[in-house]
Amino acid sequence: MMKRILGLLLLLVSSAVFAVPAAYVHALDGEARASTKGVSRAIQIGSILEQGDEVNVTSGTATLKFEDGQIVGLQKGSHFGIVNYQYNKARVADSNVVLALLRGGMRYITGVIGGTRREAISLRAGTATIGIRGTDVITFVDDNGNVLATVQDGTVSFASAGVTATVTPGRGVTAPSGGAPGSPVPVSQIARATVNTVTPLGLLITPGTQPVELKASAELVKTVAELKDKAKKLADAEKKAAAATDAQKAAAAAELAAAKKAVQDAVLAATLAAKTATIADQQAKQTAVQGGAPAGAGAAPPSQGQGVGLPPATTSDPAITVSITTTTTSGTTESEVIFVPPPTTTPTTTPTTTTTASPS
Repeated sequence: MMKRILGLLLLLVSSAVFAVPAAYVHALDGEARASTKGVSRAIQIGSILEQGDEVNVTSGTATLKFEDGQIVGLQKGSHFGIVNYQYNKARVADSNVVLALLRGGMRYITGVIGGTRREAISLRAGTATIGIRGTDVITFVDDNGNVLATVQDGTVSFASAGVTATVTPGRGVTAPSGGAPGSPVPVSQIARATVNTVTPLGLLITPGTQPVELKASAELVKTVAELKDKAKKLADAEKKAAAATDAQKAAAAAELAAAKKAVQDAVLAATLAAKTATIADQQAKQTAVQGGAPAGAGAAPPSQGQGVGLPPATTSDPAITVSITTTTTSGTTESEVIFVPPPTTTPTTTPTTTTTASPS
């Protein structure tokens, strides 16, 4: 009995020692779950992911941001694993990352680690291995293990069955499960039905790739998500108040007042979280540079569209933008947009309010 208890204690201690926080869920449009040592849990915006975690996206898309700033976008049906994540802030060149896509679609964008030492990044897609020599790659593994890889920006090496293909921006390559890749070709020459499987990833709006302080950034996106939820409830309460009968007006007015107060409190919380995250992220960038990362590492804005044969799309980050629309008693519509700025700007949350007359 004593040996069994000691064994359990050692297991708990070892689990705590090797639990390495790696990323947080920056955006989630749908549902996803993460598994740690076989134990599955639902994740949401702001959830922290660790080395060894596997992520399954059951609907929509999920955007993960790692501590060094690298981005992973996943689409519905994807099974992804953080095989190894060692971010050495004191000596960035000693960092090491191994990520695996077992099924589905993934978009990968380089952060500080890849911008400092390219060979430190290894992406496994089915039976293929992708070496990063650039910044932005999209890959897809179908249910039969066949692999597609296209490049948005930079260059990647695609190796399978002892053959390596070099893929440049706007081009793609395919390989059968366990087989050698074909010659890279322009995305326009790949079957449209095949490219369509990853088009949502090519247009996925992603955050910047600067390094972050995980907990502060996770708390920020969680707080902004809560603000969005409260803004929606406020809009619903306004509609309910507008349609209320005389008998219902008192209750509707009270509900509306409570919803407005909830939004006001949430705006203050988001403002504070933005300031905290901005300061923490600025420190994270400074630490990375002091640890040997190039000053510009993780600073390039992600590309959109090129890897799926489409023109560039907007790059604003919806995960940190909130729109609130209210209707006043005078019949005008007030729209407030709260945007949380990136860490390179002054640490404030900037609300912009515009008022327009309601249509008669």
